[in-house]
Formats: sequence, structure tokens, C-alpha cells
Amino acid sequence: MKIGIIGAGAIGAWIAARLALAGNRVSILARGETLRALRDGLTVREREVTERVEVSASDNPSAIGRQDLLIIAVKAPALGDVAGVSGPMTGPETLILPMLNGVPWWFLDGEPLSSVDPGGLISQAIPLSQLVGCVVHAACRRTSPASVEVAHADKLILGEPKCGTSQRVRELAGLFENAGIRVEVSEDVRRAIWYKLWGNMTMNPLSALTEATADRLLTEPELKPFILACMAEAAAVGGAIGCPISESGEDRMAVTARLGAFKTSMLQDVEAGRRIELEALVGAPREIGRRVGVPTPSIDTLYAITRLMAESRGLL
Repeated sequence: MKIGIIGAGAIGAWIAARLALAGNRVSILARGETLRALRDGLTVREREVTERVEVSASDNPSAIGRQDLLIIAVKAPALGDVAGVSGPMTGPETLILPMLNGVPWWFLDGEPLSSVDPGGLISQAIPLSQLVGCVVHAACRRTSPASVEVAHADKLILGEPKCGTSQRVRELAGLFENAGIRVEVSEDVRRAIWYKLWGNMTMNPLSALTEATADRLLTEPELKPFILACMAEAAAVGGAIGCPISESGEDRMAVTARLGAFKTSMLQDVEAGRRIELEALVGAPREIGRRVGVPTPSIDTLYAITRLMAESRGLL
């Protein structure tokens, strides 16, 4: 299978390495230091085992050409740029698998979400009919431009974007399972997306604002009511769009607490001076709330404060 990957960050590099080690033809669209490093191969360290594999890499989408599967593993703010250059790597039969944090542009019927797809440019470039929904439950970090370390790899959740499963989803699941990546096929991938968002949409911006690890946020008693208020609003929005949350906010916070003193992805982006995923994680839930008539005052406050911080640091 010809597999193209756009985004050689932590998740993209992990997926690329596992698929290549399983014998698939993997081509990575990269540039600069990452492109130069990939010419010497891609290294992955997982479960105390280090493996190196050769991959094809180019900064020219036309040189890579049409792929059977295109995996998009960039941060949400970069998706608009990626959609504009991915054309030469896709044909009418190419499956497209975005691996993104937060709410995707296609999440609701009707108009694309303007918070994550202003002007509808992404929806125009990526046909919904060729797309498979995906949720990533894994923690990885790049240790060098062509090396990735896997701290925890739980699973991928795959499903049709408009609910239900299909032969193509089952085949994708088999592809990843043959590469040693656990997969859950979901009848409603939207619910899986919303559940993950519900669990991390508050912790990410709060950690970015305070530069505190998750354990400190969860043990700060004055913060707990605000965190729970945001989660309750997100749960109410989810209930209005067919993505109900049955778990309590306290129980979800307890699950997060068991992960210890970790840095959220948004805090890592702030520390590295990268654009943050504010719209996908916080802006989109606000927009959905407005569409369905569910007020989100706590989420609105969190969004406004985080946006001002990001604007001041040039991270939007």
C-alpha cells in the first residue's frame, strides 16, 4: 500500500515508523531540518525497543505523487496550508485520514465550522467522501528531527465521519493492527472525538496560561469549580448534538490525575513558540454551542483569556 504522511511530528513520525516497519511503502512530506534528517532513516523507541527504518521523504508533493492512503498528522492551525498543497498526493480513490486534536471542520452537518475552517477552504480541498474519522490516544515526543519516543500508545479509534462502519474502515483497522497499533472501530466516531475533547479542552489552555503540569492544575482547589463548569458546558453541548457524556467531570479528572505530572500538548507548543490549537480545542465548542443554543459562559472566558495570551506571544 502506498501511504503518504503529511506532518512528521511526534504522532506522524510514530505512525510512519510503525507502518514502514510493517512493510508498507511510506512517503513523508517534510522540509528543512526534518527532511534532511529523514534521509538517514526514521527511528522509533517504544517499550524499551529502538528500531530504525528507511522511509522516502520529499518537500515536493508532486514528486511523492498519488497515494492509496494520505495521513494528515499536523497541528490544527496548519491544516489550511496542508489542504492547499495535498492535491498532487490524492486521487479520486485516495483515503484521507486526518489525525488531529480537537473538533474537525466536518463535525456538523451543513456549513463547515468557521472557527477551524474559515472560508471553507479545507472542506473544499478535502472531499468528505474520501475521509475517515480518527481519534488518537497516544503520547509521543520527538527526541530529534527523525526520532520519536513513544511514552504511551493506547489506540486509534476509526469510523466513518457520518457514523457507521464500512469495509474501508475495517481494512484501515487491519493495516494499523498489522503494524502493531491497536485499533477500535467505532460506529460513531463523532462521540469518540467529543469525549476526548471533553477530557482535555480545559486542561490544555489552563496549562498554557499557567505553565503548570496537569497534576498541579488538578490539585488546585480554587480551579476545580471552574474546570467542572467548563466540562459541564461542553457536556451540555455534546448532549445537544448527539454526543452525550455519561461520565461525571470528577471521574474524568480522576482519570487524568492518574497520568501524573505531564505537560499538555498546548503547554508544549507555548514553550516551543508554536501556534496553539485554540480554535480546534476551545473555539469550535463555543461555535457549536451558539449554533445549538447552549450557553457556554465559562468556556467563553477561558477562550478569551487564552486568545489574549496567544496574541501577546504571537502564537495564533
